[in-house]
Amino acid sequence: MRESEKKALLAKRQLMAKKARAAAVVRPKRRRIRQVLNNFIVLAVNNNNVPYETQGWTATLTRSSGTVITAQFDEFGVAQFNTISTLTTVSYTLRIIDADNVQRTQKFVPSNREFFVARF
Repeated sequence: MRESEKKALLAKRQLMAKKARAAAVVRPKRRRIRQVLNNFIVLAVNNNNVPYETQGWTATLTRSSGTVITAQFDEFGVAQFNTISTLTTVSYTLRIIDADNVQRTQKFVPSNREFFVARF
């Protein structure tokens, strides 16, 4: 081989090695959205997103099949349904009843939820 052919071959090898290194760059994987909450949660807030003081309040979820699930609110406007794991697979009708047994609101809760914010 002549000197010029050796240089051309060496340059070609370097170029191929550079392309191989560039192709070997690890591309970041897309972040998969994962659920954070294990149980379905309802937040009761006013129209300014301030939680109600909800001690003694009750949240009731009703399915179209007639199944009723109830949870008590804590004093910070949060009701946790321990029997409903997330993401929910069915839709519900939510009723919030205050300590005086008066229904404060009724909302539709779609499926595929970890929590629901009831503004009223």
